Amino acid sequence: MVWKGRRLTSRFALTTMGVMLMQIPALAYGQSLSSSGSGMESSERPRTDVLSDQGTRLMPSLRLAERYDSNVFFVQGGNLEDFVTTISPQMRVLHTNQWVEAQVSGGVTSEVYVKNPGLNYVGANGTVALNLDGAMNALLRGLSLHITNNGNYTPQPPAFAAPTSGNQATEAFVQGIQARRANSFMNMAKVEASYFFSPYLGITSTYNDNRIRFGRRVPIASETVQQRLIDTNFQTVTSGFVGRPTSADMVSLLHQYRTTTFSDPDRGERGFSTQGAIARWSRFITPSLQLTLEGGFSVLLPNRNVYTMGGASLQWRGQYTDVVLSYSRAITPSFLFASTALLSQVVTGTVSRQLAEPFSLSLSGSYAVNEAIPDSSFLRFESYSVTPGLEYQLGRSFTVRLAYTRSEFQRALQGRSVEFDRNMVMLSLLAEWR
Repeated sequence: MVWKGRRLTSRFALTTMGVMLMQIPALAYGQSLSSSGSGMESSERPRTDVLSDQGTRLMPSLRLAERYDSNVFFVQGGNLEDFVTTISPQMRVLHTNQWVEAQVSGGVTSEVYVKNPGLNYVGANGTVALNLDGAMNALLRGLSLHITNNGNYTPQPPAFAAPTSGNQATEAFVQGIQARRANSFMNMAKVEASYFFSPYLGITSTYNDNRIRFGRRVPIASETVQQRLIDTNFQTVTSGFVGRPTSADMVSLLHQYRTTTFSDPDRGERGFSTQGAIARWSRFITPSLQLTLEGGFSVLLPNRNVYTMGGASLQWRGQYTDVVLSYSRAITPSFLFASTALLSQVVTGTVSRQLAEPFSLSLSGSYAVNEAIPDSSFLRFESYSVTPGLEYQLGRSFTVRLAYTRSEFQRALQGRSVEFDRNMVMLSLLAEWR
């Protein structure tokens, strides 16, 4: 639903953000709240709670995988299949003391292609996560601060976040848009702060800085539509009030400002911004079942149209079964074909079931529709991905996983549509030494 909205008073909005940031808000009393978002962007941080005692711990891991990939170029056409070997060593360093919980992790991913050796590559990823609640509470009880930064270099940008743990993708750029193969660097920095001045009421603020940069493109002879890849900066400030009316409920009322800048080689520096409000309610219906709902609006500038935003998520953690479902509706940037704003709607779900002591079965799926605004006929992306998988636990350190992924993508630019699909079968071995 779109209608012409009255102009927001930017002076009031900026003053509100400034007050919230000067208060250095974040979640306190041992619980953190995501306020990253329009829609229901993931707020999951890299884990820093592995250490139960103070000290430092090294946690190396190694992932080996073989896969059949029916479309290694992510385009329409024939003779696109290949067999790929993946080797990915990783290292996590965790440190805990009375002041800070810290995690520094990183690693490389190397892939070797049988039929297309020119696609062989070595990528890299890194994460820094700091939980400074201890130090903040020493200064002022109820004060909390979390800082994270994730970086990822790869020549195959993902369309959706990986359904398994360890995903390094930046949320703003995994909304179901599959770009062509190109050297890309994605980085997400986040600062979350809050101050609870009573057990029932506090203020919170989150700053996100998301960036994607593209380098060398892989030439594709069968490509029918030239794909432009656009360097993009996407920044968000979300601030407001948080309340806990009961031990099972949390509510928040937030103001959000977002700005996007494109480095478009054809049009130069350009971009857009949004301002709006979000109301969020989260409740633990049972100790294992959590429901989160949110809704609000965003004013797209400079055309000043108003768009409804929102989302919902349901998480159930049972003894043998886990279920996670989510829906989001947000305004995000387009980094493919055209530098414009998109109205993005994404549905994701994952169900996992422990069949027996060493076996578990999972099914994950994602569906996304991204349309240019205010003119949806100019640019549109629609896609889905489904992955059933089977895991077998070999002792404490080794996990064997067999998975199949079916994906379909449709792109429409000014009425010209291109469709392609991708099928993958992967057998992987993950070794983790904790």
